[in-house]
Amino acid sequence: MSKKMIIKIITALVLVCVCVPPLFLGGWYIRALLLVISCIASYEIASLVDHKTHWFFTMLNILAISGLCLVPDSHVAAIEAIWLALLFTIELIDKDITTDSVVYPFALTSLVGLAMHCVAVIYRADNLGVLLLVFILLASILCDTGAYFFGVYFGRHKMIPRVSPNKTWEGSVGGFACGFLGSLIYGLIALQSLPLSLIICGSIILPLAAQVGDLSFSSIKRRFGIKDFGNFLPGHGGILDRIDSIVFCLMTFNAMMILWGVVA
Repeated sequence: MSKKMIIKIITALVLVCVCVPPLFLGGWYIRALLLVISCIASYEIASLVDHKTHWFFTMLNILAISGLCLVPDSHVAAIEAIWLALLFTIELIDKDITTDSVVYPFALTSLVGLAMHCVAVIYRADNLGVLLLVFILLASILCDTGAYFFGVYFGRHKMIPRVSPNKTWEGSVGGFACGFLGSLIYGLIALQSLPLSLIICGSIILPLAAQVGDLSFSSIKRRFGIKDFGNFLPGHGGILDRIDSIVFCLMTFNAMMILWGVVA
């Protein structure tokens, strides 16, 4: 086993030890976890914009993501509109800021903020909050892990080289299979009170959403000419590199729960 792989595994184990307990403890523990993730993600997003207002962007992002996470559903659109207006006002005032440096950070902040909001919504779903979050995380993490190993050992055909040079069709199929089987087995055992159709559809759609999220964030990294969003997590890159697929899975499953009537 390579040194790089050992570092990745150790980091992953530390992440599990840090992130899993707050899910079960709930209350301020999970709020604190979301706030820490929001702050680090905000810094990484602001780092894309390399100019003198870097720290102002960081604070603005933290406020936006935290607001999206904590406010009621009816206020989400208002926060988005206010934050977008502020960004474009800054662009008009500071000529060093380009449209790209506004649009992409806005997109990332919106996605991460809405994902944090979805965590809060899903967590409040009857008595299934934690179990539902585990279902979503399993689909995403198993898909990522399966895609990595299948890509390393069986990858031959490049998927979308201009977006992510290392991703292969073999890795994609292997990742989908791992995410689908793992989440389906878990769902059938732990989520028996949910409609069977939701569990099956979720097990199919979530691994696909995970891969779309991964590719979407990769395309933004390519746009800014960077390999990783940061180096906070040894072997994995930044927080955004770790949660890219989870972000899309959270939003996707939240929408599915609304369609199935599990949450209002």
